[in-house]
Amino acid sequence: MWKKLKKLIDEAEKFLKEYDATTAGGASGDQSRLNDLLLYMQRWLPWFQHERLIHLIVTVLFALSMLLVFGIFLLSEEISILLLLALIVSLLIPYIVHYFHLENGVQTLYTLIDELEKRKEK
Repeated sequence: MWKKLKKLIDEAEKFLKEYDATTAGGASGDQSRLNDLLLYMQRWLPWFQHERLIHLIVTVLFALSMLLVFGIFLLSEEISILLLLALIVSLLIPYIVHYFHLENGVQTLYTLIDELEKRKEK
């Protein structure tokens, strides 16, 4: 899903640069393409928001399970529990990185949609 989000952001940024270059010369920008891109982005936004929510839930649950297993290790002092802890940490780190990219991508998408809305109003 991150690749789709990145592609959408790149496409919108490219369009905005082209649109600004066209309108800076006094010509009118491509309003139909602007509207199509805006509708396309607004249609995908709920999917990315849902994906972000699911990954937040999974990340928090993995973090809580890591704390729980670490607490069990401290109480029992069994070395075998460290294997489970290592497994959870090895899954938690990529989840955190993926969620970071997803969150920043959705925030960028909000900004780009606002920019497209501003140009639509002109």
